[in-house]
Amino acid sequence: MFSMEDLTKEDIGRKGFTLLQLKDGFRFGTDSVLLAWFAASFIRRGNSGDKRCDMLELGSNCGAVSLCVAARYEHAYIDAVEIMPDECEVMKMNIANNDVSSRMRAFNADIRDLPSEVKNKQYDVVFMNPPFYSRQNGPAAGRSEGRLNGRFEENGDLNDFMKVASSRVVPSSGHVVVVMHADRLNDVLTSMREYNVKPTRLLAVHPFEERNAAMVLVAGKKGASGSDLKILPPLILSKKSADGCIINTARINDIYDKEHTDCFI
Repeated sequence: MFSMEDLTKEDIGRKGFTLLQLKDGFRFGTDSVLLAWFAASFIRRGNSGDKRCDMLELGSNCGAVSLCVAARYEHAYIDAVEIMPDECEVMKMNIANNDVSSRMRAFNADIRDLPSEVKNKQYDVVFMNPPFYSRQNGPAAGRSEGRLNGRFEENGDLNDFMKVASSRVVPSSGHVVVVMHADRLNDVLTSMREYNVKPTRLLAVHPFEERNAAMVLVAGKKGASGSDLKILPPLILSKKSADGCIINTARINDIYDKEHTDCFI
């Protein structure tokens, strides 16, 4: 069990929400921010903007992505599943500290063995940041258990995540949303086809305009018909200023700082 000295506290930069994280665990990063933004872009809002959206996050760690979604849309009701007990306990602390216990629940469970409260429910949006690498794709030695589980397929691979997402999303109208290392885009699309999730939106994320994509954000619908896959304009993270400093692009600043206006449905 961890102590408070094992935690850090950050401001997530929206609505005054804060985030506790284990110092030696998987850390909140750009992929988490972008997944939250992308997932929130598939919320169907009513005319008054107050339509309830039931959402599920698979592999939530300390709850950073779900908290970012909750901060973006106050009518998001989120169930978050995390296998690591310490990380899940931190997530519960984050839920309490940010006063979102009425609309966010944390479950300490393996995604392959969901609790009945989740297993018997369908969701408008299922979002996930599966481990980017298999054990064969990178060095695992020297990593903490939390970092190992966050980046390597120790407790379920991409197909496991996609299978569960497909089983829990509302058919036809619901969305499955995933962030993945760009080199594994083919794996994502193959897994979607395997579990009857039709890709509908694809966004490549590039560190600089002249660099290859580092990440992809992909969304799909279960059992959707037609051929409406849209490849969105690339998202560039950084650029060099006139004096040679590396700064965020205007688009990234908008995503980080402004209220949510994107809609990719």
